Amino acid sequence: MDLLVNQGLSLYLLIFARIAGFFLTAIPFSATYIPNQVKVWLAVMVAFLVFMVNLKAPLQIPDTIIGYVLQMLGEMLIGCILGFITQIIFAAFQLAGQLLDMQMGFGMVNVLNPEADIQVPLFGNFLYLFALLCFFAVNGDHVLLSCIAQSYKILPVGGEIHFSGNFYNYIFGIAGDMFAIAFKMALPVLGSLLVTELVMGIIARTVPQMNIFMVALPMNIGLGLGLVMVIIPVFIWAFEMQFNQLYQHLSNVLMILRG
Repeated sequence: MDLLVNQGLSLYLLIFARIAGFFLTAIPFSATYIPNQVKVWLAVMVAFLVFMVNLKAPLQIPDTIIGYVLQMLGEMLIGCILGFITQIIFAAFQLAGQLLDMQMGFGMVNVLNPEADIQVPLFGNFLYLFALLCFFAVNGDHVLLSCIAQSYKILPVGGEIHFSGNFYNYIFGIAGDMFAIAFKMALPVLGSLLVTELVMGIIARTVPQMNIFMVALPMNIGLGLGLVMVIIPVFIWAFEMQFNQLYQHLSNVLMILRG
């Protein structure tokens, strides 16, 4: 009986370690405005539900305390890696907004991002919160919890982790795609503002009496705001594409770690 209790407790702690690592880095669970007590109890409850499903899962427990602690740290590292992927996906929207800020003249305007408790550009924060709103609208948080629960089927508790070159290449590939997607989302507005800058440059050369700076700045802001409102459906489409790719990225990373 004591052996069964010890094995059950060891299994639960390992499951809790992976989920705790996921909640530590994953959006939206890692938000600073969520009290730490809430995060801990939520991780405890989710870990218990996953534990009841994986109660009979085979587990090789190390003979030493150090070995078991290292095993727990490995499970927490897996959760942190999965959560970090969600950070990369959402960062694409914030980067797209930052590109728009620089071109529209809002580069010096920063607002507080309550999610990360940092100062971010105006449109960067807007697109980030817009993506987060769409994420909750489609129950993305529920799907993420389902993904972390399904991760134990792909990479079981206590399984060996393989940090090969494919893992690093895949993570760097996701980060590289973030920049490409952000540029594609901002490209319609950036292209229109570039044409506006060229027109203003021509006017400045032909009509030197006009104070072009007093005209160009409000024109860029007004045109940029109008174009952003027009291409909101493009941002929704981009979010849907990123959202679908997120779960594929999580599965692929687990498969690579499994070796």
